[in-house]
Amino acid sequence: MRVLALLFLLLMPGFRPAAGQPLSVDTIEPPNWWAGMGRPVVQLMVYGDALHGLEASFAAGGPQVTGVHTVASPSYAFITITIPHDLPPGDYPLTLRAGGRTTTRAYPILARAAPAGRFQGFDPSDTVYLITPDRFANGDPSNDHVDDEGLLAESDRTKPGMRHGGDLQGLIDHLDYLADLGVTALWLNPVLENSGRMSYHGYAATDLYRIDPRFGTNDDYRRFVDEAHRRGLKVIFDHVNNHIGVRHRWVDNPPTPTWFNGAPGDPPPSHYKLAVTDPYAAATTVEDLQGFWFVAGMPDLNQRDPLLADYLIQNTLWWIEFSGLDGIREDTYPYADLGYLARWAETILAAYPRFNIVGEIWEGEPGYLAQFQTESYLPRNFETNLPAIMDFPLGDAFRAYLRGEGTLDGVYKVLAQDFLYTDPDNIMTMFDNHDMTRGIFEAGGDTQKVKQVLAMLLTMRGIPQLLYGTEINMMGGASHVELRADMPGGFPGDTRSVFTAAGRTAEENEVFDFTRTLLHLRKQHPALTHGYTIHYPPRFLGRPPWREDVYRYFRMVDDESILVVVNGHDEAQQADLTELARWLTPEGSASVQVKDLLTDETLQVDLAAGLPVPARGVRIVQVLQGRR
Repeated sequence: MRVLALLFLLLMPGFRPAAGQPLSVDTIEPPNWWAGMGRPVVQLMVYGDALHGLEASFAAGGPQVTGVHTVASPSYAFITITIPHDLPPGDYPLTLRAGGRTTTRAYPILARAAPAGRFQGFDPSDTVYLITPDRFANGDPSNDHVDDEGLLAESDRTKPGMRHGGDLQGLIDHLDYLADLGVTALWLNPVLENSGRMSYHGYAATDLYRIDPRFGTNDDYRRFVDEAHRRGLKVIFDHVNNHIGVRHRWVDNPPTPTWFNGAPGDPPPSHYKLAVTDPYAAATTVEDLQGFWFVAGMPDLNQRDPLLADYLIQNTLWWIEFSGLDGIREDTYPYADLGYLARWAETILAAYPRFNIVGEIWEGEPGYLAQFQTESYLPRNFETNLPAIMDFPLGDAFRAYLRGEGTLDGVYKVLAQDFLYTDPDNIMTMFDNHDMTRGIFEAGGDTQKVKQVLAMLLTMRGIPQLLYGTEINMMGGASHVELRADMPGGFPGDTRSVFTAAGRTAEENEVFDFTRTLLHLRKQHPALTHGYTIHYPPRFLGRPPWREDVYRYFRMVDDESILVVVNGHDEAQQADLTELARWLTPEGSASVQVKDLLTDETLQVDLAAGLPVPARGVRIVQVLQGRR
């Protein structure tokens, strides 16, 4: 095996043999650790030259070196250290020796920041606002072009696939806007260094310990998190275990022969996600899913390599501790090794018990998704330790309704399958995101339909997610680069700013005001965030001739009861409430008093006459006199 590993390395472009080279150290990762962490054993990856035969030691009274692991490539070595629980913070000299040469590097052990207001997690009381940072706001034009040839740092807003200049300072500048809008958590597409053209999206990382300098610095990211927390906004980190960018230095010179899955030019990708839970799937089908080179520009990481697995787990912990993050959205979840992912999640949640992690498992079948939520009721041969998942089935039903290809009955049928989930409240709901054409695009410009779906999204169970620009009906386009349009007013030279009422059109203000109202209703009414659901099939309305596609559902908690009625027709309807009488009125009463939460109007509604609902409209009413 050693011969094969050496041959593998010799044939790789960029391999640098150690012969005649003196010991040198380029970087040590992680760049620091913390005193008093629950994980006292840390694996350091040393990158440099002539590292074969490396010896390492700290002086007495510092961390303890408990192992040194050299690998086939002389450019890497892995050092296991143990940090005593009572070790004072400080810079501890790490002495490295190889080939008769010695070098010393100070390794920082830092004091932990106070945990108050950090590592908060996210839950159904939150509304998540998803941002592609390059397209949101440019607060620091000086970093649009950085002095680093390796980053391919071109910025050109006239070309949709190039970088447009959005950055962390731009986000900080608009945190007050987001807090006023009413969202409570911010999910940024990845902000780590991505060296390469058309890598503005962030999913092709080339340095896992560095914020991309086009966005700012590591300290800028920590400042962004702190400023968000000051305004009551949580931060969710978009994390990728499955792959990196092709320009990462590992690609031409991997630490071990097993660092990657597959190779460029392998057979076509096998996106057989259903195979993970399919009782009839061949084992090779699952291996194909989790073992192919993801795409040409995104090499697939092999988390079964134990050195890589520890590296990735520590890297995640490092970013959480460094910045004070509140949660993680895990990209391309079923493509990575499931055993590794279970250990990864278990380690994070043990270190940060209030934390939450949501996995992207892009399939439209609730029975499939439910098997990935931790402690699933369904038979499976794996445990994930994954608390939350993304609700693509509900998103599909919303989008079908927007397109006119589905009805509200499709939405009802998705929720009717919630018995499959161990925790249906801990599911992230959406009708679009950075990978899906926007809701208004799907609706062909029909604002009324979008407002209906917004109302359902923000009054149903789960953790709703809005894509940036949804609050102004941003249209986007059919492709990824088109749907990730720039926010008008976020960039120097923009002729108007949608961050102010004066800069928005009348239609944009209509949607903005509607969205803001809904978001603040979520904050004011616990029933909309933590209430249990009672719904009725959207099949019958009023007296014969019966009309279909009017959806009625309650959210109830303690003494609060809220009724939502959605009219899927192009004509106004009188929603008959007699079937709902047991939840609305005292025994024998023929009417109910309600408060319309969208208009602040109090109404006395005759159950048989019904609640008027506009064409393609929605009513959200709080029951003022009723019984439960």
